[in-house]
Amino acid sequence: SAQCTDSDGGKNKYESGIVTEQEESFQDTCDGENMKEYFCNVEGTASYTTLPCVNGCLDAACQLANEQPKASAPEEEEDNTFKYYFYGVIILIIIALYIYVFKWKKKKRRY
Repeated sequence: SAQCTDSDGGKNKYESGIVTEQEESFQDTCDGENMKEYFCNVEGTASYTTLPCVNGCLDAACQLANEQPKASAPEEEEDNTFKYYFYGVIILIIIALYIYVFKWKKKKRRY
């Protein structure tokens, strides 16, 4: 019977692993933006699947979002600026409404 072990415990794309089947070893590798993940299949033999990495592949593992910012980092900064701008506008609208209602109530009281 074939002995198959996987150091990262199966299909774990965020951890680089090595599958050992009898005398052979298969190391997880990056394939561009994707990851070639080796695992032990139901027959107990080494098999692999290509898994997409949303944040890119580095050192034979998919990157988590908060690691190694890629070339698209300036875009993220713009998104944050937009977020703050958006919240700023909402706060200004709330303040403007509050002042408008407050003044309107005051005016109404006078008559």
